[in-house]
Amino acid sequence: MQMGYSLAGAIWAMTALSLGFVALRLYTRIRITRFVGVEDYLYICTGVLLVCFTAAIQVAVHYGLGQSFWILSLDDSSNAILWTYVANTFAVTGNATAKLSLGFFLLRVVQMRAQRAALWLLIFVTAATSIAMVIMLWNQTTPVKASWDPLRTQGTWNIQIKPMGVGLGAWSSACDFFFAIFPWLFIWALQMPRREKIVLAGGMSLGVLAGACGIVRTIVLAQVAVEDYTLNFMKYFAWAGAEIAVSMICLGLPTLRPLYLKSRGRTGYYETRRTPNPELPQYSMSRSRKGTPGVHPHRQEDRAKTPNFFRGSAATSETAVEMEPTARSIQPAPPTRPLAAHTRSHSDDADSSDSILGMSRQGRGGGRREGGNRATVDRERRLSKNWPLRG
Repeated sequence: MQMGYSLAGAIWAMTALSLGFVALRLYTRIRITRFVGVEDYLYICTGVLLVCFTAAIQVAVHYGLGQSFWILSLDDSSNAILWTYVANTFAVTGNATAKLSLGFFLLRVVQMRAQRAALWLLIFVTAATSIAMVIMLWNQTTPVKASWDPLRTQGTWNIQIKPMGVGLGAWSSACDFFFAIFPWLFIWALQMPRREKIVLAGGMSLGVLAGACGIVRTIVLAQVAVEDYTLNFMKYFAWAGAEIAVSMICLGLPTLRPLYLKSRGRTGYYETRRTPNPELPQYSMSRSRKGTPGVHPHRQEDRAKTPNFFRGSAATSETAVEMEPTARSIQPAPPTRPLAAHTRSHSDDADSSDSILGMSRQGRGGGRREGGNRATVDRERRLSKNWPLRG
């Protein structure tokens, strides 16, 4: 069997696996978490580009990719090189959209200005270098046809594309390793169990596998001989497809946590909520000194001072102070000063483990939290107005 068909078969298998993760991620986002963000659209776009890349490789194999350039007819050799250019365009673009998806994913949860600036810088540089690479790929020669039909079209070479490709590959791998290390910087500062920190940060650090594929692809490109293009560039395209597929798998796995919980029968919370913007468990960026993990000491003290009959009846609602019906017959002595809010507003949704996985929409707006604070202030005013000892 021609080696080109083995290459196409392997890339199609990786593409099918990647599309499976696209389907699972969409199901999780739409049916379970009920939120789809820009990072999800970029993830879908990466899957589409991977399919286009694989289809272009299949056409190139049909014309002779995987065989020696010197045994092909002039038409076949020209068409094979042309379709590898098309495939390389999709590969460069798909690799960029995969990194942009992760970049916007992280922008949703980080808060420090320096970290956000670093992410925006990587997003901008990645997008700019990828666009420049595609433009240079199709403008190596004058006329452009001379680059894929060198035996029949005389032309002038304007750009040495190989060094640029090696540089872009090195940058791509560096971004993969940066994105793998970056989650540990802010996840480790969250107030949550250590085991959950490791699971979250480890799941978001799987990009090291994509970075390893990028390193191999870059080394292959640096060492490949262009004299027998259709035969020697097979390894390059194999690793290019593997890098995109591995990136998609590594990006998809961390977002499937709600689906995993559903399979374990632990999704009662999501099944009972009908709103598309549920408030999820919150974690503070600072550590509590003692007491209940994840609750600030001043919040514990306020709770301790609050009489039982003034505590909210729902464990998940801490923005209202209401009397329970069973407490009306107790008739306790009224306090000597107006009742204050014994609870604090939730911390930013970007600090929750579920928001880190993109399961909440509050990371950007925070409108519901603000409304909750206004409701609390209004209730305090009404209590103060009718207070028996207001003086």
